[in-house]
Amino acid sequence: MYITREIEAEIEPFLKRKEVISIIGPRQAGKTTYIKHLEEKLTAKGKKVKFLTFEKRGDLELFQNSIEDFKSLASQYDFVIIDEFQYAKEGGQKLKYLYDTTGIKFIVTGSSSLDLTFQTGKYMVGRMFNFEILPFSFREYLSATDAELYGLIISRLPSFLLEDFKISQGFGEEINKRLTKRLEEYVVFGGYPAVVLSEAEPEKIKTLESIVDKFLLKDIRSLLKLATEDELIKLQKFMAAQIGNLIKYEELSGASGLAYKELLKHLSILEKTYVIELIRPFYTNKRTELVKNPKNYFIDLGLRNYILNDFRKLAMRNDMGAVMENQALNSLKKNYHFPVKYWRTKSKAEVDFVIESGEKPIPIEVKYSSKRTIGKSLYSFIEKFEPEKAIILTRDLLAEEKIKNCKILFVPLSYL
Repeated sequence: MYITREIEAEIEPFLKRKEVISIIGPRQAGKTTYIKHLEEKLTAKGKKVKFLTFEKRGDLELFQNSIEDFKSLASQYDFVIIDEFQYAKEGGQKLKYLYDTTGIKFIVTGSSSLDLTFQTGKYMVGRMFNFEILPFSFREYLSATDAELYGLIISRLPSFLLEDFKISQGFGEEINKRLTKRLEEYVVFGGYPAVVLSEAEPEKIKTLESIVDKFLLKDIRSLLKLATEDELIKLQKFMAAQIGNLIKYEELSGASGLAYKELLKHLSILEKTYVIELIRPFYTNKRTELVKNPKNYFIDLGLRNYILNDFRKLAMRNDMGAVMENQALNSLKKNYHFPVKYWRTKSKAEVDFVIESGEKPIPIEVKYSSKRTIGKSLYSFIEKFEPEKAIILTRDLLAEEKIKNCKILFVPLSYL
């Protein structure tokens, strides 16, 4: 069963342009499944498509050792799709040559090392558009597991931008409860497609184990050139237990046994291989923004729970608030193509997230309950920045009220 990916609508207009399409993201997130589906769609429209994978030695050697022969072969086609492009040596230079000397539309995929190690991007400036395929979002999860609810949310809230949301678009109590139940299932095992499509809990856990040990750790070990992964595992476990917290480098260094420079290197690799997400603070003074510590989250909560070996239902956990804050970030990142930030003062007033989509920033708090709660920190932010709208993401409460000239919307997290 093919699950339609939300990114498809974004990629579609760029299929008509000459620029190379680069699709990157973590292993096992569904890149190959998507491009195989794309190959079928293009072929059905009468396009001549060549599908190659650089995991296949013959395809890779032809590209690396005889670029003119590769060019002659590729020139017979309208589209050439290359999976696992990161395996090519000097791939960026060769792709630039093909782009400049042919009219072929190239689509390439790879893990994050496509840009990280092989630096394809620096040769393809102005010639390539990058797209990310990540584990299933909550909506994609619904598409795979509950077609009825998915149909409802897509028909009522086809694209969800908080600044445009109106209370009248929301659902009633029963649908909100159903969405909440599904969301709380989703955050336990996460969105890796093979995990979502596994039936029983033991199968889901075994699948996560395979993704972590066979793919993610293998990539990270390779990129860091590790003799031992002990420090990496300690670092991952500590960060998994600290989602939503400020990064304290001295504390992380002590917990992992890594010296400061090595710690920074490990954090960078974990971020670029789609394990963690570090978000920076919101400040009107951009210089200040650059020197403050980031906050730590995980790209996939199933991966995070596997690292902690904790697959309990959400209601049984003492980290419920942190888990749903992490889920809120992942949903916001999907909906907005600019940085999501947080706000924190020296006196420790803090707003979970801030988005800058217009003239005024929009503060977003995660209060995962059914109660109408407004914290003192949000009042402080409203006083200082005078936003027109503020959002409180709730468990299933849908409501609104006004503070001064700021409209506060209480929106169920499952709507994102």
